[in-house]
Amino acid sequence: MAAADTVRRLARSSSVRLGVRLVALALVVLLALRLWQLWRRHPVDFSKLDGGVFVLAVVVSALAVTAYGLVWPYILRRLGVRATASWITLFFTSQLAKYLPGSVWQYAGRVGLAHGRGVPVQTGLVSVVDEVVLSAAAAAIVGALVLPTAAALAVLVAVAVLIVATYLFVRRRDDLARRAATTARVDVATLSAALRSAPSVGLLYLPVWGLYGLAFWLTGRALFDVPVSQLGVYVGVFALAWLAGLAAIFAPGGIGVREAVMVALLADRLGEAHAIVLAGTSRLVLAAVDLVAGGVSLALPLFKRRDTRPAGARR
Repeated sequence: MAAADTVRRLARSSSVRLGVRLVALALVVLLALRLWQLWRRHPVDFSKLDGGVFVLAVVVSALAVTAYGLVWPYILRRLGVRATASWITLFFTSQLAKYLPGSVWQYAGRVGLAHGRGVPVQTGLVSVVDEVVLSAAAAAIVGALVLPTAAALAVLVAVAVLIVATYLFVRRRDDLARRAATTARVDVATLSAALRSAPSVGLLYLPVWGLYGLAFWLTGRALFDVPVSQLGVYVGVFALAWLAGLAAIFAPGGIGVREAVMVALLADRLGEAHAIVLAGTSRLVLAAVDLVAGGVSLALPLFKRRDTRPAGARR
């Protein structure tokens, strides 16, 4: 509880809020430099680019990032917080921190930003843990589709696991919540709500990975005219590559690791050189989306007076 009290005091400090804004601005600059470095290492030859398809790939990429971010306010609402869709600006702002070494800064930043709107630190922590675990589980299910011969079996197993997990959660959620609350010092009601919402949240992430994979495939089609018949493979490749990047906590935003997995899985289909260009272009597009969305979210309070009253929790 001492740690939570410390976070509350820091969140109320005007100097800390100024410091957070300066750090966020520095992250915007850092991300811009990352984009430039990626471009220098893997420049894209746009002479044969299908411009219309590439623009569509960028739009779908932005939709995928937005869809992913919108699941978080839904998680918060299931935990009893009056979070609206507009809270996605907190998600976009915190996304800038994922380009720092380590995989916790974006989540820690989001917990802090949410606390500034009245969300208890413990509830914020539960929400981001929920996000990471369930989005990873959904990515693993979608990623199984990269193996065409096992696709049907993977879907059947995923559905069976989801049904069994739902049954176990309903039967034992209160007992599980009490045990976890004792260990993590989080209130039982919050953890119980997280367990109850797990199946629905996990299902929401499935179409999100479909959007990410569609954007990845569209990028490949714009560059190399990859066939429509391989759309499912590209969806699965992106999901598996994202999982690998998530596990590589030493790589900011999974940079390098995600691309290496993409190249390894697509080299036989595209050729290694083309796979490298596709992986690099996909990273550039998604990083640009993070930069623009994060920068706009960071600047919004400067142009519009925000309601600073805490949203608080329903309980």
